[in-house]
Amino acid sequence: MLDRLENDRSLAAFAGQFVPLKIITDNNVDWSQWSRKYPMTGNGIPQLYVVRADGEQIYGAAGAPNGDDLPAMLFASLKKSGRSFTNQEASFMQRAVQASEKAMQAGDLLKAAVALSEVGQFGPHDNLGSYAKPAVKSKQLYSELKNLVDAQIAKAKSELLDSNAPNPLKPLLNVYEGEAICRLFPKWKPEAAAITRELKKEEQYANEAAQAEAIVRARVVAASLSPRIKNRAESAYTSVIRKFPNTAADTLARTELASFAPNAKILSAETSDAAMPKQKALAFRTWTTQTGDFQTRAKYLGQKSGKIQLMKEDGKTIVVDIAILSSKDQSYLSQQTSGDQ
Repeated sequence: MLDRLENDRSLAAFAGQFVPLKIITDNNVDWSQWSRKYPMTGNGIPQLYVVRADGEQIYGAAGAPNGDDLPAMLFASLKKSGRSFTNQEASFMQRAVQASEKAMQAGDLLKAAVALSEVGQFGPHDNLGSYAKPAVKSKQLYSELKNLVDAQIAKAKSELLDSNAPNPLKPLLNVYEGEAICRLFPKWKPEAAAITRELKKEEQYANEAAQAEAIVRARVVAASLSPRIKNRAESAYTSVIRKFPNTAADTLARTELASFAPNAKILSAETSDAAMPKQKALAFRTWTTQTGDFQTRAKYLGQKSGKIQLMKEDGKTIVVDIAILSSKDQSYLSQQTSGDQ
């Protein structure tokens, strides 16, 4: 039987589609388990089985199929076996799935999503039409990832919309990561825009939202499995540092950039305070309300629609109505706005 599979030219079309295995039945402790798991039609030898990549039995009968019966059986089995991949495709898929699973176990959903999205070149993640282990695992991770992302977004939005979050950058990063992840998968992409639409109406988070969005863009580049794309990560993080000097985003971007490019030019360059005298002039100062019932040490970041945004010494940002500030503070603000003109 094995001789015919290996030498019959009429079966050449099936080469590489099946992996022939010979099972020793005499004195083999595993044979009883195999025979119970995979029942067989008829009695005698040889006993021929076809088992799919996921362990599902497709064929099991005693006796060697003669003549055209063998290729007919093999062809019928292939139709039930699902899609096959070349060695190169299977290797790539395995690498992407393993990277995704590792990142998911570490809690890095964005990195997991970027890796898993690479499998999309072979078809829809939930319908690759293959029973190969990487394809089956891809479908499982796809489902798990969506549940985790939805939960992450819901929790972050709750923190931001149900209360005045004292440190909004972290939940904003989670929300913008959720949006970025959804954009990576065709079936999730239509819901991506709605994820941040509500938050964009919240003026108190405008500055941090811009910072979070920029950092997430850099993270997507850094997480790529493609060396060509990954090489752009230093530039992406450098843009964040230059665009948002002396902010929590600046600090975070420097930390993340140093983790994979410790010799990046921006990290050894002058600090943003030294390079930008105007930013340095806006030092931490004490802000007080007209009634004196509120006081804080913070740095001025900007103002819009009658409100100012301040960054406290612990890095947290707050939004305050200009109208309630002391005359001294309002005079200081006038100097800043006149200096901007």
